[in-house]
Amino acid sequence: MFLEQGYETASVNDVVRRAGGSLATLYAQFGNKEGLFLAVAQDIHEDLITAMTPESVDHLPLEEGLQIIGVRFVRTMLSRDNLAFFRIIVGEGRHFPEQVQRYIAQGGAEKVRGVVARYIEACNADLGDSEVAASYLLELWRSRHHYRALATANYELTDEEMDAHVRDAVRFLLRALR
Repeated sequence: MFLEQGYETASVNDVVRRAGGSLATLYAQFGNKEGLFLAVAQDIHEDLITAMTPESVDHLPLEEGLQIIGVRFVRTMLSRDNLAFFRIIVGEGRHFPEQVQRYIAQGGAEKVRGVVARYIEACNADLGDSEVAASYLLELWRSRHHYRALATANYELTDEEMDAHVRDAVRFLLRALR
């Protein structure tokens, strides 16, 4: 409902009608519409983390592992549902900025960065602060493609374009940090 209608328009009654259950259960579980929205945000970020984390890249050289993680990250970021949810977070977050900031600090963005940072550390790469390196790399991966996809409904990358974009970002960052 949030993805289809936005936070403001979606109603808890519509959610209950679609999902089943009762309003009493919804309020007992989530407290209110805001609590439900933040729980949905948590689920979407958990899905992003799962989608971008391969079964195992621990045995791969740094550049190869980052390529796999990066392609998964970009593909997931450009998915229709993730783009829709990003628009909602940006557009509707003004209604509950403290909660969104707390969620970003404690959950979503930190976990995504942590996946990349832990992989960099596991490779014993001498890149300085792995959290900083991960932050830069995530922004390079997101870059122009995320913004174009947000603005253009039918924007897509071919597999070859995505591979090249991720590879170029990884190589750029590694050269810069080394």
